[in-house]
Amino acid sequence: MAAIRIDNAVKRFGDVTALNHVSLEVETGQTVAVLGPNGAGKTTLIDMLVGLARLTSGNIEVLGHVMPKESRWVREHIGLCLQSTTAFFPRLTVRETLSLYQRFFTQRRNIDELLERMQLTEKAGQPVSKLSGGQQQRVALAAALVNDPEVLFLDEPTTGLDPQARRDIWDLVEMSRQQGRTVILTTHYMEEAHRLADRVIILDHGHIVGDGPPDALIRQYAPNQVIRVSGEHLADLERLGWHPVQGTPGEWQRPLNENEPPLESILAEARQSGALLQRVSIEESSLEDVFLRLTGRSLSA
Repeated sequence: MAAIRIDNAVKRFGDVTALNHVSLEVETGQTVAVLGPNGAGKTTLIDMLVGLARLTSGNIEVLGHVMPKESRWVREHIGLCLQSTTAFFPRLTVRETLSLYQRFFTQRRNIDELLERMQLTEKAGQPVSKLSGGQQQRVALAAALVNDPEVLFLDEPTTGLDPQARRDIWDLVEMSRQQGRTVILTTHYMEEAHRLADRVIILDHGHIVGDGPPDALIRQYAPNQVIRVSGEHLADLERLGWHPVQGTPGEWQRPLNENEPPLESILAEARQSGALLQRVSIEESSLEDVFLRLTGRSLSA
């Protein structure tokens, strides 16, 4: 049985179509990253799956149960970790917070075990508001696991965290994956999607425009190398087919395809546009290049 089955799903908000005849299945135990520019429909898709919004037409099943008709049963068997932790009561301790969330479910995990797995045992008696951002995100992930869910939904779980905290969350997500859970996550980090996901789904304007394992998508849509440069006055490179590197200010790149002019000719053209190049490297293509190829935009657009 598929953990998630979506058949011809449509969601409209007035004249705006957020999901446009989307169909897909997610296998039990699979980790899926949903990517898309702002407004692509990914948040709407997650809202449909967890019962926060109703479809205009089509069908959705989660763990074999129809949404939203059987949403009460589904919510007992899924976990949801939101990007923002502002829903926590700031004066409650970590243990009190998890105890509160635990009462919402009939199936409950041992809190001490959760605290240990989330590396929060020493913080159990501290108010949530006194924790660092990474620690608060661990509490959010622990709260999503209090009912031992079969499907875990993660909405940009590492946004705003420092690199070490982000990798700590990656390890915890990987642990959940190894325990056999189905994991659906949205993210603005390509490295995160490539590291964690068995499968990447790219949405644009309410349509699925890419779907497959990360490496397979790269082979299919961006099989060539890229030229990456850093320097000053690079904005005019955009009209020459270059684009900014996500998450790395001051760096731009462009594909290096077959039958291209020599590298020196490409760089000379860049310099003629006014760019002051300080570093040039040739690198393998990535999910970011796939995303640009399929959507024509960067992930933050």
